Amino acid sequence: MSNYRYQLMMRRANKALKLLRDKGPREFFDRVKRFVRSRLGADAAIRLRPTLEYDTEPVRFRGKKLDLQTLTTALDRIKTQPFTIALSQDDYLQVVGGVQLKIADQQKEMNLQGRAYLHLSPSLVRDMLDYSDHPGVMRLNLDGEFVGYVDDETLLAVLAALVESGGLKSIELHHLMGWKMGYVARILDLAGNLPIHFWLHDFFSICLNYVLLRNDREYCHAPDPQSNACTLCYYGSVRLLHYQAFSNLIQRYLIRAIAPSEFALELWRQKFPVFNGEGQVVPNASLEWGERLQESVENQPLRIAFVGYPVMHKGWQAWLNLTDKFGKDPRYKFFHFSADWQHSPNFEKVSVIVNRQNRSAMTDALRENKIDIAFLWSICPETFSFTLYESLAAGCYIVTNPASGNIQNTIVKNPQWGSVFADQDELLKAFEEGKILQDFAVFNENYRKTAKMIVNDEMLGDTE
Repeated sequence: MSNYRYQLMMRRANKALKLLRDKGPREFFDRVKRFVRSRLGADAAIRLRPTLEYDTEPVRFRGKKLDLQTLTTALDRIKTQPFTIALSQDDYLQVVGGVQLKIADQQKEMNLQGRAYLHLSPSLVRDMLDYSDHPGVMRLNLDGEFVGYVDDETLLAVLAALVESGGLKSIELHHLMGWKMGYVARILDLAGNLPIHFWLHDFFSICLNYVLLRNDREYCHAPDPQSNACTLCYYGSVRLLHYQAFSNLIQRYLIRAIAPSEFALELWRQKFPVFNGEGQVVPNASLEWGERLQESVENQPLRIAFVGYPVMHKGWQAWLNLTDKFGKDPRYKFFHFSADWQHSPNFEKVSVIVNRQNRSAMTDALRENKIDIAFLWSICPETFSFTLYESLAAGCYIVTNPASGNIQNTIVKNPQWGSVFADQDELLKAFEEGKILQDFAVFNENYRKTAKMIVNDEMLGDTE
């Protein structure tokens, strides 16, 4: 560890000397000032946080709950047809996000196969597991329609009766945030030898900070829960019990882990060496490439877009740094594509909403605005990244960094599609010296294509 710190210190010192030599004292002191301000601000925010504790808050539900007879009647038709039970952290019919879109896709796919889809989620949305000793209340959806709310014991009684009818085909564990692990075990006990699929949409099973950022600032690589590196993190105070709960679950049941990418499955296996079950890669989408596309970009600024929500773990701070430095540079024109509004004189805002009804909205918007480069600078390991596929389908060149998980993994395997910059300094240098212009020119002339994105065997959008 001491050797690593020495090497890191020397690398930073060499960078500082090079910056001083190449850019001069003014740029050097400006960089130092920005670095100190950002560190002091982040450290102050962390120090002001209360110590993170396990969530033991009981459910205080004031709505109407279904009784045993009403729920039995509502689910009566499942007794005569095959069905699946799916668990997740919230209502996928109301919340828009990657997990929710995948559940909606699975529901549609199973319904087309003649299988009913019973979805369960806690009525109280938490950001960690439920450690309370009090009864819970579940929200139920059946085949994309809201059924109602029901208490834990009533639901378990009805599920047991349904399973006895012989129609249950699988249990899909999409996300367990907000769940009591003991209650999840009682549901899984009903499955017997039936398939139990554990979906790796993110890394919540490794740590409740599912993006794996130490103190919400930098990729931590998920160290051992008892390591010093973990205890120094804000989330370390609750991680040990959290990790052990998932470790117990995957050892107790015959679970198949399903990941959207090889990268996600490999990382998850490394962090759960006790897992002896099968793993399977099921991509959330695929691309069917069209003809080569060569846009005329002579004497036009390179059009660069931040694609997605303006949050830190998606690389928003790096985007602000980039656009602050080059927002007025005539060589570049910057855009932000999202449903969230973030005003800036350095880039234009393009409002885009991707939902179940309009899955190709982002790709369509990128094409319509003739975006050349998609800035996908996630500082956390992405398990898949729909924005990657949406951007590639629009014919965009990808810019990313080594911490972005499946994004960087995809570009490393397909270097003609984009660039993986070591850090922000290397990124800014590429824009300053114009290397990004040269890299894009090669891509545009030789490799640029649009594609149709395929989800559940359904093509989204059209190639040009």
